[in-house]
Amino acid sequence: MNKQIKFQCIINCSYICCGGATIVTIKELGKLYRFFPITAGFRKIYPFNSFHKEYLEAFAIKYKSFYIIGDFVAGNRLKKRCRLLKDSLCSIHGSLKPLQCNIIPFSVTFPETMQNLVIAEKRRGVFKVCKGFHDDAPVVWNGEFTDPKLKENFYNLRENLVFQRHIIEKIFLRFENNVFFQKFIQTESGFFEVPILNDFIDEICNIALIQNKTDFLKAQKNLFINELTVGGIKNSLFIDALNAIEASNINISE
Repeated sequence: MNKQIKFQCIINCSYICCGGATIVTIKELGKLYRFFPITAGFRKIYPFNSFHKEYLEAFAIKYKSFYIIGDFVAGNRLKKRCRLLKDSLCSIHGSLKPLQCNIIPFSVTFPETMQNLVIAEKRRGVFKVCKGFHDDAPVVWNGEFTDPKLKENFYNLRENLVFQRHIIEKIFLRFENNVFFQKFIQTESGFFEVPILNDFIDEICNIALIQNKTDFLKAQKNLFINELTVGGIKNSLFIDALNAIEASNINISE
């Protein structure tokens, strides 16, 4: 029998789950591109069993013998805190909040019925000191999600990953000859993050229903510039992203 999971987010506990970046989907870009610099990121995942493998095949990239999860990354992974935290609290709410943030501490990379494995792994790692897991917290999972809104957000996120699989795979394969791509493929785990190249800007804006491409590029340019330096170190990925924006040959000057 699956063990129940009790969880309730604790106020002012954002140092654990609200790092410098979160994942978003292409359907969320239209409402979030003014808040976060956007890149794309990829990570390997190894199916736990045949059921998990079948679940992953709907949205993961199958590359050689690997399954790759591709996401759009919102924020700056070099920073410790999300840029939208105010006094340790999130400053965006309701429909603006990314779906990923709405399903913490769970993960859509595993089926709903296997979320106990997700929590067991997280509690051995970054969530080891999370105070949200306590005996007085409500039961949020008991073989399935007990909170209807949590369940809705979980499946909406999964559907969005299925929806964007084609474009995210095209972005991934575009970097196949990149030296860091090869290093990523040769390692057991790791994370491969890339800028959104000029080749894909039109297609992404069309899919994301972003009608004003100039506004999108202008907002992204300003965000990349503002987030470029962390602790005296320039983010080379953001330099590449700025170069991609310049390569669009669209006049986005004020």
